[in-house]
Amino acid sequence: MAKGQNIVQGGAGRKPPVAAPGGAPVAAVAVRKRVGPVQFLREVRAEARKVTWTSWKETWITSVMVGIMVVMTAIFFFGVDWILGLGISAILKLANAE
Repeated sequence: MAKGQNIVQGGAGRKPPVAAPGGAPVAAVAVRKRVGPVQFLREVRAEARKVTWTSWKETWITSVMVGIMVVMTAIFFFGVDWILGLGISAILKLANAE
């Protein structure tokens, strides 16, 4: 358990936990002591230091791959739409021919 963090859980001899909106029982509720803005900013900075940032090269390669996949998906759906459009047109022509 993290320092300064109390976990409240239902146990023997206690009332069952209150149901959350939607009927799901609440298993555990974390109760944290409020901290001031300076302590909050220190904690935010400490968490931000843990973030692993990607390199520019990796970001560029990933962006190019996303662009390629978007173009491929657009071409695929264009083709499917075109084929379905031809099929529907053929069916409507047959229906109007009668």
